[in-house]
Amino acid sequence: MNSKLLTDEVYNILLSKITEKEWKVGEKLPSENKLCEQFHVSRISIRTAIQKLQAQNLVVTKPGKGSFVSSNHIGENMISFSIEKMNITSNEYRYVMELRRAIEFTSVELMCQHGQSQDFEALKTALDHMVASGSDARKYVEADFEFHMALIKGSHNPLFATVMRGCKTELLKYFREMADASGGNFQRAIQNHSNIYQAILERDAEKTKRIIEGTFEYNLERFKNLFKEE
Repeated sequence: MNSKLLTDEVYNILLSKITEKEWKVGEKLPSENKLCEQFHVSRISIRTAIQKLQAQNLVVTKPGKGSFVSSNHIGENMISFSIEKMNITSNEYRYVMELRRAIEFTSVELMCQHGQSQDFEALKTALDHMVASGSDARKYVEADFEFHMALIKGSHNPLFATVMRGCKTELLKYFREMADASGGNFQRAIQNHSNIYQAILERDAEKTKRIIEGTFEYNLERFKNLFKEE
């Protein structure tokens, strides 16, 4: 069976347990091993499903302690949009996702393998700037771009940074659209970037990529009716 289908099935079951309040807020989820045994799936399917729940702020994972339910209501985690339509099409969104997968995912792997202390410090500085931006969309977008460029520079492949700087206009347009649609509420996004930073610190490339991919899917779902027509 397709691994993505397995992950989706596990995700839907876990989501149901949370939204129907079988698992209460603050309750610890069963361990990955127990979930693997229960659903007869691989650990990667469980981790990916949990990551999708993290992207929706339904689950929070505490290092060394496990994953806990943080909310039972999807509606509480969906940002209230301040615009009726975005200024990018679904295809433009897809193009950026494909570019980021091609460059960022390889950068993640390389940074986890070869990253140096100054690379992690640059990533943390950008994250701090995101937190300090408050509800200022312009400052947040600048810090968001700074964060992803720090990740790419951490690959120590100068060509990757050159490619991304060459696409800066398109990328900033994408980041601005995400920020505008969020109406100045960047808490979920900041938490997500904090999760990325922690996974990079652990030099766990697969975990980092799952977090980023979960964000792609989450944003695609919440923006699907807001994209500008082709």
